[in-house]
Formats: sequence, structure tokens, C-alpha cells
Amino acid sequence: MRVLQEHEFERVGGQERIQVDVRVIAATNRDLTATVADGRFRQDLFYRLNVFPLEVPALRDRQEDIPVLVEYFIGRYARKAGKTFRRVSKRTLDRLQSYRWPGKCA
Repeated sequence: MRVLQEHEFERVGGQERIQVDVRVIAATNRDLTATVADGRFRQDLFYRLNVFPLEVPALRDRQEDIPVLVEYFIGRYARKAGKTFRRVSKRTLDRLQSYRWPGKCA
């Protein structure tokens, strides 16, 4: 908390304060407003983190992103595995786009 509020910290066991200039990006699938109200998340930390909230819709609500994500992950893991394939078949892509992508809704 001190890093966010006062832009400084002390190393564990250390005596000197170290000045920092940081930005924090935090993500969750929980409703933090409700979690704070329930007393399960610190209100002061929520205040510091909730400066510029971004809400990203679930993948099931943005199926047009699936081909781009597939291309990215195919390339990434193909390089890692030393493979040369670059794309998936249209049938596979259609199946990925028709999948319901279940998960917890916030």
C-alpha cells in the first residue's frame, strides 16, 4: 500500500526507504465493490486501484476476437515447439467461434 500511496518502500530487513514511480494494472473477475462492502477486500486498496477501471467483455460476447487470438497463440506456441504451422482450418475456427465459452459472469 505504501508503494501506491507514498511512492516508496523498504526492503524486508532494510532500513532505507527507496523511492519508486510505478503504475499498477490489476485484473479480477469479481465485483470488487461488493467484495469491499462484504469486508473481504480492503477499501483503501480498492480506492487506490480503482483510478481508471477497464471492463473487458467475456470472450463469448466478442467472438470476432477469436481469430486474432488463435493466430497469436498458434504463432507463439509453434515457435516455442519449433513447428512451422501458421493457421488452423476454417472448420476449427468455426468450431471455436460457435463454442459458448462458459464461465462466471460478473
